[in-house]
Amino acid sequence: MATSAAPQAALPTGSTRLGDRTVAPGILVALLGGWLALDNILLWRFLGLISTGVTALLALLVAGLVIWIARRVPDRGNGPTLRLLAFCAGIALVVFLLGGEGRFFYATTDWQVRGAVLRDMALNPWPFVYDVAPSPQMLRAPLGMYLAPAAVGRVGGQYAAELALLVQNSLILAAILALGATLFSTTRARVIALTILIGFSGLDAMGQVLAGQPISWNAERWSVAVYSSHISQLFWTPPHCLAGWIGALLYLLWRDNRLTLAGFLTPLPLLALWSPLSLIGLMPFAAHAGIEALRKGSLNPAAVIAPAAATLMAIPALLYLATGSDAVGGSAAALPLHQYIVFEICEVGLYLLPLWFIGRNARFGGATLAIVTLVLLVVPYGQVGQSNDFTMRASIPALVVLAFAVADQLVKAPSPGKRLWWNLLVASLAIGAITPAFEIWRAVTLPRAPHIRCSYFGVVPGGYMTYVAPLSRAPSLIAPRDPARFRPDDRQPCWDGPWPGPQLFIAPERH
Repeated sequence: MATSAAPQAALPTGSTRLGDRTVAPGILVALLGGWLALDNILLWRFLGLISTGVTALLALLVAGLVIWIARRVPDRGNGPTLRLLAFCAGIALVVFLLGGEGRFFYATTDWQVRGAVLRDMALNPWPFVYDVAPSPQMLRAPLGMYLAPAAVGRVGGQYAAELALLVQNSLILAAILALGATLFSTTRARVIALTILIGFSGLDAMGQVLAGQPISWNAERWSVAVYSSHISQLFWTPPHCLAGWIGALLYLLWRDNRLTLAGFLTPLPLLALWSPLSLIGLMPFAAHAGIEALRKGSLNPAAVIAPAAATLMAIPALLYLATGSDAVGGSAAALPLHQYIVFEICEVGLYLLPLWFIGRNARFGGATLAIVTLVLLVVPYGQVGQSNDFTMRASIPALVVLAFAVADQLVKAPSPGKRLWWNLLVASLAIGAITPAFEIWRAVTLPRAPHIRCSYFGVVPGGYMTYVAPLSRAPSLIAPRDPARFRPDDRQPCWDGPWPGPQLFIAPERH
């Protein structure tokens, strides 16, 4: 006998579709913090300080702690919907694909070194050192981005590690974009804000014209100092970019009363393993948050205990990063005054000036705008080694906050009498967009990234002090005990196809 189909139950009143369900911002923050904690645990395993079993146990404890925190973190505002999270994940994946991760498109020449480091970490037993003359060398670079993908590569091989890196970075960027979107209330405002965030850049084309360079060259090398566009950060230096963006977004969420002081400060020490220079750039913002809590009398035990615990957890990473760091050196840079003035005007001046007229009383104005201005005026005078690394990395958090301050003004119509400054912001963004446009053009027109066959020492003969240091220089607390000795043998070509670089203006070394 035929049976009739059961009637479909109607959705209860007030129910929401799956895509419209929201995720509390605190949950995303807890997940980001948990991943950063896992990276630090994996460093302990990489150095041979703990066994694989202990690593797995600690990873489970971190997962449990993340769940416990996520259930108890106060929800201070509407979180992103699952639909928004999926949209941000799609954007993040496209960005990193175009940046060359996974080797589907062209990768910038910085990936020659980064790919070799990931290869070595994936194919060699942990811990290992390079058996080279005159003494064994150990990696001492910020390895936060590499550790989890390399752990995957130890099981699945080199390309599995490369794909894992793509997935990891895409998920982290998706969480950042989704958190950033929650700072704005309408779909239109969120689209505008995320577009500005990803496409933000100084007016490098103006600088290139002044320097007599073709605008098709790498646009950010027109001066002796460099502030990188956001697309350039994502394509060239994702570990520094993601670290700076995470910290900046946590600050903005705290500033907008969507995150507790403890929620902002606790993940910061764990970022050192991704980018110590970006962490330095976050310090003025952390100081602002702490001073505000003291001024208002709102400092609570959690805001002290949780960051202190994270700092203790990060001590091995800090000692690791300090290995041989005296060989890198640091000092104040001597910049010609006229070059400094032109650099500041072209890179940030035409954003800061309008904001001081129309945005100084906004939610990201006042002390926040003052900190951004001070950092971006001072950072070019810092130097690590003989390169622009400090300027490029330490400026990242302030540039992100600046991008959101600009977006906060442009998502709404200009106030009466303020249209001139509003239009100047729009014009500056339009000129600045030339830089990321050429980065994307190179990504889709140059040959896709080839397979890397060499070790780090095959790509960088003799090594460089920012990536390796003598094993004998490692502090005893974190020095690998009885590491495997890997003797590089890189007589074959280091990659299996052409790998052209963009045309660069080679600025004189900074002194």
